[in-house]
Amino acid sequence: MRTVRLAFLRQWGGNIGIGLALAVVAMLALVGSGATGPGEATLIGALIAVTVAVAVPHTCWLREDEQGLTLVRLLVPRRYPWSEIRGLAMEFGEEVETSGHHVTLRLRLADPPGRFWGPQLGRIDVTGDDLPRGTEPRALAELFAVFGRRGLPVDRPEFANEVLHVRGLPPLPSRPVRTVPAGPVPTAAQAYADAPGVEEEGKDLAASRSTAKSPPRKRRRVPAAHRRPGRPPGAGGR
Repeated sequence: MRTVRLAFLRQWGGNIGIGLALAVVAMLALVGSGATGPGEATLIGALIAVTVAVAVPHTCWLREDEQGLTLVRLLVPRRYPWSEIRGLAMEFGEEVETSGHHVTLRLRLADPPGRFWGPQLGRIDVTGDDLPRGTEPRALAELFAVFGRRGLPVDRPEFANEVLHVRGLPPLPSRPVRTVPAGPVPTAAQAYADAPGVEEEGKDLAASRSTAKSPPRKRRRVPAAHRRPGRPPGAGGR
């Protein structure tokens, strides 16, 4: 069993947001109940916001075992068996305000299908060319190594291999490459040389029609009340 800490993938802004939300709730509760004054409540709220922002990243990790991966976020675990995992998705993006580049990492799952569908592991900054900065933590290399050991694809193997190389870990296993058959492209006559001709197909179609038998028709039974005089019981009428 191996565990990869995901604290480095948690963005500081998101952590601050969680801390501020909890701080506001605590301040409203303290002031509303009359337990403290506004000044004391503000100080307590600030302490809560800072504590949560520092502690939240350390409540997220990824655990690998023989059955699958367990993703723990905010101390809440969720299990993903290997049969549902299709690889690691890497979605590159750019911040509009700062023009900074980043990559978002997700588990790619089999159901429901989708290129980037799956739980988000986190986000890390990259260079303007969407390359590693060279200062990525070892935990990122260990995360790539998890998928390499299981033979699962990573969207940008060259990105992962560079991080693995810096941390002294083996590269990802090479994936089989589809090769295009060499040689000239066949002409239409060559491609359809073994196909049956129009006359041959016509004969086959006529033979199949002559040998096909239609099912026997069922005789419609007419109730006695609507039967014409002198007609047999099984005969129909118009």
